[in-house]
Amino acid sequence: MKLRLKNYKGGVLGFVLFLFLIGITIYTVFYIPAKERSEWNNPFYWIDYPKNAAPAWVNYFLMPFDQQLPEHKIYSREEAVISSYSETDFKVSNLTFLYEYVYGQFPSAFSIPFSLEIGEIPPAVEISVKRPDGLTFDLYYNSLDSIPSIQNEVGAQLSNGGSQPYEQSQRLFSSSKEVIDTLMKYANLFNFSLRDLPAEKIIFSETDSNIPLKGTYQFVFTTYSFDNDTILKDINLIIEGKVFGLLGTDEFRRDISFGIMIGTPVALLIGIAVASSSTTIGLFYGLIAGYKGGKTGTLMVIMIDIFLSIPTMVLFIILSLNFGRSLLFLIGLFVLFGWPGLALINRTFSVQIKNYPYVEASKLMGESDFKVVLRHIIPQLIPFTLANFALSVPAAILAESALSFLGFGDPSFPTWGQMLQDAHFSSAEILGYWWWILPPGLMISITSMAFILIGRSLEYRAKLSKKQ
Repeated sequence: MKLRLKNYKGGVLGFVLFLFLIGITIYTVFYIPAKERSEWNNPFYWIDYPKNAAPAWVNYFLMPFDQQLPEHKIYSREEAVISSYSETDFKVSNLTFLYEYVYGQFPSAFSIPFSLEIGEIPPAVEISVKRPDGLTFDLYYNSLDSIPSIQNEVGAQLSNGGSQPYEQSQRLFSSSKEVIDTLMKYANLFNFSLRDLPAEKIIFSETDSNIPLKGTYQFVFTTYSFDNDTILKDINLIIEGKVFGLLGTDEFRRDISFGIMIGTPVALLIGIAVASSSTTIGLFYGLIAGYKGGKTGTLMVIMIDIFLSIPTMVLFIILSLNFGRSLLFLIGLFVLFGWPGLALINRTFSVQIKNYPYVEASKLMGESDFKVVLRHIIPQLIPFTLANFALSVPAAILAESALSFLGFGDPSFPTWGQMLQDAHFSSAEILGYWWWILPPGLMISITSMAFILIGRSLEYRAKLSKKQ
């Protein structure tokens, strides 16, 4: 009785984990648009995110030691303080972003993307920062008609040209040469060398030593317009932090939690598709081999032995190299080499069941082989088949994860194995980016555990039913 209760508890836990995976899948499929899910490998989609940021909750553990890491901040136009005034020939508009810096480490970087609608006379833009100690640093100044000449530095994009109003988008990076060169003119204000220092370690530094200066920073975006057609369409201030989101980000700025969510439906698709197909094939192949017997059964068993003797992982790698790494192709390979073991088990059970007295009696009463199989053998095999199905799901997911980790998976689909392969390729385990490795690894473990617990519970129930 205790053993039975223990197995029930395992099955219940497995079912709870399965519901957790189904919940993530439903949310991903119905609440995350397909277009967003397809952007996983698009670097431009993630440009506003920080690089290699740890999960935000890490700061809760660092709080007692007063060692919190800078949070990633994105300020929109609505959060800026706007002021303007007019002169005889031009108009000056200021947008001021207030940023409170309270951390003991420097931010990773900053960027300012903005978009302007430009009329016949191009405007000029200026970006400056006022520090808590009262010093003001100019970061950037230029007339927008000269932007295309520095396109590689700040990423300017023109929508159209001509005398008609057109929209121009630009992103100023803290790493741009123009920003660094502009800051060098303030070198005499610091008691240490600014050479080879990034912009963020100059702007956010005290003047006496290169340690963070805490307080309120004012980033001012100024537009000098010479006609009424110049309009600031959009602007953001992005302070790249070292913590972000629930699970952090990777080297490519991608949100790890987003990858985990969109990888869940793919993992379940692979596992369930392979398990259902290979289990069905294994059921009927083993049934025929066991029930028919004789030369037919012997030849079918030889075929099973041939498949089982093939080193499948090596073959998967060779076939992936020569015939492509499509996800559907991989699923087909897993099905092709996943059924023999199940067929061998079902063949053994079929040989036993067909010799039961009530099966022999049915044959003597004139029942056809089809009816005997349908009424007496398949019902006996179904419980074990369901258990094998549940155990085959994690096997397929682990096989795909192994291939993806080795670099032979389908790179167009965000799978957990692919995330681990990207982490390994970027030396995440050496650099200490544990948040890039643990979440996909845990999800693979949770999924495997869910189906293994369900499969063991079904197997235990099947054995009880057989004894009874």
